Amino acid sequence: DYQERIVKILQRKNAETVMAVRSADGMDELSTTSKNQICMLKNNTITKMTLDHQEVGLQKGNISDIQISSKEDAIESFVTVLNGSANKTKIEITALNAAGGLIVSDIADSFTDAVELALDTIRSGKAFDKLENFVKNCGNIEKLEGVKKL
Repeated sequence: DYQERIVKILQRKNAETVMAVRSADGMDELSTTSKNQICMLKNNTITKMTLDHQEVGLQKGNISDIQISSKEDAIESFVTVLNGSANKTKIEITALNAAGGLIVSDIADSFTDAVELALDTIRSGKAFDKLENFVKNCGNIEKLEGVKKL
């Protein structure tokens, strides 16, 4: 399978920790719309697993809840996820993917803990605060303020 091939190639390139993911319904990311296949390299060992989003406390989502039709829609979706006002499916899929990053970076040991941390970061406003600080330092804060009001 291609996930394992990707992980093995990166292992040969001396990568230390890698996670390749794919949802059963074909997305190249972790999803709450179906189960997920994960191939991970850690401590020079490759493991494969199936992750059911419900086992980590997330509800089943619908693909229609995450569909994007324009650049503006994508920007609005991004901002509303980070400020916690997006629909549950968008927030939970974002948290699940963030959880993968938290595990790869050794910030969390399990998907359950990592999902909880990601959701807490969104709900507390810390995720949006990071975006806001980034935009203040590198971009146009007025544009972010305009999107924030949507």
